[in-house]
Amino acid sequence: MRAKGDVYVVEFDARLPDAADKHNKIFGELEACTVMKTEGKKETTNASSVDFVLNLIRSYMWLVPLIHTEFWMSAGFSLLQPFFPGLASSRGLSASKYGFVFSNYKFGMLIGSIAAERMIKAQPPTTCYLIGQGCFFFFMIVFGCLYWIQDGGVLLASSLACVLVGGLANNMYLVGMFTVITAKFHENSGIIIGFLEFLFGAGNMAGSYIGGCLIDVWCYPLPFIVIGVIAVSTFPFIAVLRRRLDSDSESKQPCLTAEEEMINYLWLLLDPVFIADMITLTMVWIILGFNEPTLEPSIKQFNLSSSETGMVYTVQYGFYACGCIIAGLISHFKGDAWYMVLGQFTCTAAFLVMAPVSFVASERKLWNVYMGQMLNGIGTSSIFICAYSHVLSHVMRIGYPNNIRTNGFVSSSVFSFLVVGAILTPPIAGYVYDTFGYQNACLALSCLLGAWIPATFAVWFHTACKTSGSARISASGTT
Repeated sequence: MRAKGDVYVVEFDARLPDAADKHNKIFGELEACTVMKTEGKKETTNASSVDFVLNLIRSYMWLVPLIHTEFWMSAGFSLLQPFFPGLASSRGLSASKYGFVFSNYKFGMLIGSIAAERMIKAQPPTTCYLIGQGCFFFFMIVFGCLYWIQDGGVLLASSLACVLVGGLANNMYLVGMFTVITAKFHENSGIIIGFLEFLFGAGNMAGSYIGGCLIDVWCYPLPFIVIGVIAVSTFPFIAVLRRRLDSDSESKQPCLTAEEEMINYLWLLLDPVFIADMITLTMVWIILGFNEPTLEPSIKQFNLSSSETGMVYTVQYGFYACGCIIAGLISHFKGDAWYMVLGQFTCTAAFLVMAPVSFVASERKLWNVYMGQMLNGIGTSSIFICAYSHVLSHVMRIGYPNNIRTNGFVSSSVFSFLVVGAILTPPIAGYVYDTFGYQNACLALSCLLGAWIPATFAVWFHTACKTSGSARISASGTT
């Protein structure tokens, strides 16, 4: 028994390692399989995450050339205001005469908006976009070459013809771009439009500074040529992406009901709040039209170089770009009415600081100009974005449908009021500047802006009453 038991024990002891090895081997294989499966899942998850990110990047890559173009087209637009007055005055033209050049540019924009609207009915929006981009490049090159015209009368006539093409091209491009963008982001169009307005401010800021530096390097034509080439460089990419963009910009608006088709939007022109908001919006381009023929000649007393002159305008557009972000956030949280009042007050104060009256300061300093430009940038951004947002919400609140006809009428009304202010102001401002001086011209504009503050306050008060009344009705309905 012992022997057999010993043998048994020996056999048992001899087999145990084999069994353990087999068990460990099987367990190890299972564990290895589990690890391999886990690693495989991780690799699959990582691969899918990478693919998702790459697909997301590819899906929005088409935005890159559009952002590039908007930035540099805005930079090209910014070159006229700080640098053309110096060229015109060197050829013997007064501010009241070359002020018509800026007015004619805005008139070209009005023609461009009408032409673009007609074209989009028959052609894809990218056709309008590309024509505008190409013609704007042509305008930039020709406008830079005006430097070699020595006769003042010939320069004025050539400039008037050239800016008519430039304004037309600018608005054809803008209408085509906004059509494509709003079709792509129809659910978040407000956010993307706010972003484009930020790009406009940033582009103007960069263009004013870069333009001054390039003029210091050579002479007047250089920034127009350089920035024009950069702005048109995306033309081939947009042409390649044209079919894809057009397929996404087709109208997806639902069919209008018979009642909606019968709506006469002209009745809005009799609405006091609607008209008040439109006039408030006009103030933005009245300020722009005032600065175009007057600001650059007024700062010659400081003997600034071209780059330093560009920096004066850079300050305004830099604060405009930052102000767009603030105004957009405030409008998003329904604070547009009161912030519009603050913007009107800020712009009024800006021109009192820009050229202080004699009982405030005995002499104008350079810091007055910079401070005035800062206030101008913040004030105009708040007025434009908040007044635009407020008039849209007001139209919906009084019962008009939220469809493309309503938005189209509001947008066209906004642009029409803006253009009227921009066309009329430059020659008037130039005449007042030549006759009474910059200080009195700024005082007159401050009085105009200040006189409109009570109207914006009344709109704020009206909106607050309507909002609180609607809130009380909703609360009583729930109880």
